[in-house]
Amino acid sequence: DLGVTVRFVVIGTPEEAAQFCGQHGTADLCIADPDKLTYRAMNLEDFNLFKLFSDPALKRRRAENKAAGFRQNWGVTKLKNSAQLPGAALVARDGSILWLYRGSHPGDLPQMASMLEVAKLKVAIN
Repeated sequence: DLGVTVRFVVIGTPEEAAQFCGQHGTADLCIADPDKLTYRAMNLEDFNLFKLFSDPALKRRRAENKAAGFRQNWGVTKLKNSAQLPGAALVARDGSILWLYRGSHPGDLPQMASMLEVAKLKVAIN
């Protein structure tokens, strides 16, 4: 109803993105970014891997994900990519960033309901 389109940027080739996203039923929503251009444009940082098992917020998020049936597939994870912190953005049709969230640990993304509220606010302003 807002005219907002959801897309997921995935590190990897178009084929790798299609395969990964296809496993989750979202192949048509994924954008491949093998060179991490999106991450650089959003100034997303790498996670300090020494905190991987000690960060309380990450431990809590890991437990939530495990309870929901999700797990890290270390067989296909490249360590350098798993250190990339997540982010979320609301991007206007002209490419300008209306809102940007930079995660502080690998599981740190706002809930979809929170992002929808941001989108409603930004759409109302523009």
